[in-house]
Amino acid sequence: MILFPRYHVFEIGDQSWCPEWVRAYIQSYLTEVWNLHIPPFSKTSPAGVAADLIIEALSDVSFYTFVDLCAGAGGPTGTIEKILNRKLEAEGQQAARFILTDLYPRLEEWAVISKRQDTVSFISEPLDATRCERIAPRDGKECRIFNLCFHHFDDPLASTILRKAVESADAIMIFEFAQRDITSMLNIPVMLLFPFWHTISKYRNSPLHLFFTYVIPLISFVLAFDGWVSTMRCRTSQELEELLRQQDLDLSGWDIKSGKRMLFQPFVQMHYFMAVKKHTD
Repeated sequence: MILFPRYHVFEIGDQSWCPEWVRAYIQSYLTEVWNLHIPPFSKTSPAGVAADLIIEALSDVSFYTFVDLCAGAGGPTGTIEKILNRKLEAEGQQAARFILTDLYPRLEEWAVISKRQDTVSFISEPLDATRCERIAPRDGKECRIFNLCFHHFDDPLASTILRKAVESADAIMIFEFAQRDITSMLNIPVMLLFPFWHTISKYRNSPLHLFFTYVIPLISFVLAFDGWVSTMRCRTSQELEELLRQQDLDLSGWDIKSGKRMLFQPFVQMHYFMAVKKHTD
């Protein structure tokens, strides 16, 4: 049950005055969450769940280039690529390709992923999702994927991004970990506590990160605040479809589906929204 209307209020990590090290920590934290697997509470990582959803939605996955338009520090793309292409290889199919892009490219992190995985590449220049032309070759297919980021766009920007995707690509996929419901509210305390583990795991040699985690818990505050705001910003599948169905945009050749999938028992879920172009060939 949706508890309240959508409010597009600000997140600290989006602000120009947010220190770069805080923004980098947020992206590192999100990447860690995407790859987190805690048996018996989860069957696989959130990235694994996303990979399964992609395979279920697309009958010809190997022909796709997946364009991550808000890649941050890489998020789940590297893990999704491994899981998805491993399954394609087992079926004797060619590998799908992945491209990392962002308005604020994190080239150092992307280069590490790309060097490790041949089918992951990146665009070095800043790329605005509202102006993105087709990236995949014309003889292939393109899926634009948004991992925990579509809620950052207000309605006019979101509408423009969706229109551009329909005009230039073959599929759109939006993944979020929150909704404006009670189960998402229960996730907020976890955001307060998780940095105490993440910092010692990834930043144990950084006095700055250690201080603002264990002495003054600024990082926990920022993550919990932005997590709460993200929850208020997330759209329902009906709201996303309303943004997609624009007056002069022909969607007669598109299939739209949405739903949710359990990530961590008992209440952390992935909410997904997908639009896929029908192909007659």
